[in-house]
Amino acid sequence: MSLTDILAAVYVILGILLLRHITGILPSLPNCLLRWKECLNLENSVRLSQDRNIFAAYLTVPFCLGVSEYRLYAPAFLDGMDEPAYTGCICAVFAGYLVLRAVPHIMIRKPKCGEKMFKSAGHVSFSFFCILVTVVLIEAGICSFTDVSADISRPLLLYTMLAVYLVSIFRKFQIFSNSCSFLSSFLYLCALEILPTGILVLSAVFL
Repeated sequence: MSLTDILAAVYVILGILLLRHITGILPSLPNCLLRWKECLNLENSVRLSQDRNIFAAYLTVPFCLGVSEYRLYAPAFLDGMDEPAYTGCICAVFAGYLVLRAVPHIMIRKPKCGEKMFKSAGHVSFSFFCILVTVVLIEAGICSFTDVSADISRPLLLYTMLAVYLVSIFRKFQIFSNSCSFLSSFLYLCALEILPTGILVLSAVFL
């Protein structure tokens, strides 16, 4: 039995233990795709935001396993690695990406949109991460069950991730622009989203 199989089995059991939190937040997540105000409504609910945070934390390892399984992040320096080493590197890269995203949130003091709105906009990423991983894992399961080739499944999963990410950026921009100017909203997006994600994409292309 491979490392991936063992981790998958462990997280299935953990998912059963967290089922109450998962079922509590799942009905609210699709609304975030439709309206930006629904993102804020979720943040304003203590119970829903807690369930969302637990679900997002739970999905981090399955997300890394999915990325590893389908080679969704495959820079040249990872070529030739065996499965455990590759999966470990994916987890390390994702952890580094999270740190890179957290730095601007810490450095920006007294945002023009207000500290509460700024914090809420930042937490919206957790909601869309839950949406992204849930959809990607469902698609990956369907592709695996139907024996879809890697040449089809890999682009499909990448385009799905891109689509959800673009919606998340748009929703976050709407939240910012509701409280500050267009220019400030754009600069916030550059610092909080576009820069760290751009570095991740460039590392996949050029390293």
